[in-house]
Amino acid sequence: MKFRLPLRWVEWLGTHRVLQRPHFLACEVPEAPEVLVRGMLYHEVRDGYSKWAHLACPRCCEHIQLQTAQARQRWTLRIDWLNRPTISPSIWETQSCGAHFFVRSGQLLWTPDDRR
Repeated sequence: MKFRLPLRWVEWLGTHRVLQRPHFLACEVPEAPEVLVRGMLYHEVRDGYSKWAHLACPRCCEHIQLQTAQARQRWTLRIDWLNRPTISPSIWETQSCGAHFFVRSGQLLWTPDDRR
């Protein structure tokens, strides 16, 4: 298991301007969250296996659910020691607002075709 700072410490560092708080921070959960907090990515892990990543769309706040388990169409999720997620490939919300973006080291990066 890799070392990660407790989430509340990272939030404290951001609040006290020691570090800039990224757009997204990650936390591990045992099941899909019922309520999503904007700016938080929920990494669903069951029996030690990565299953899903859940986040609120940064544009419309709709629930985005990305499969991280072994499947033909899946996303790769990495979380660094400061709880900053990196997701690849890009995320394209096709069900509602059409947002298309990347999450890299917790930062939100809009794709060139989606700068609003």
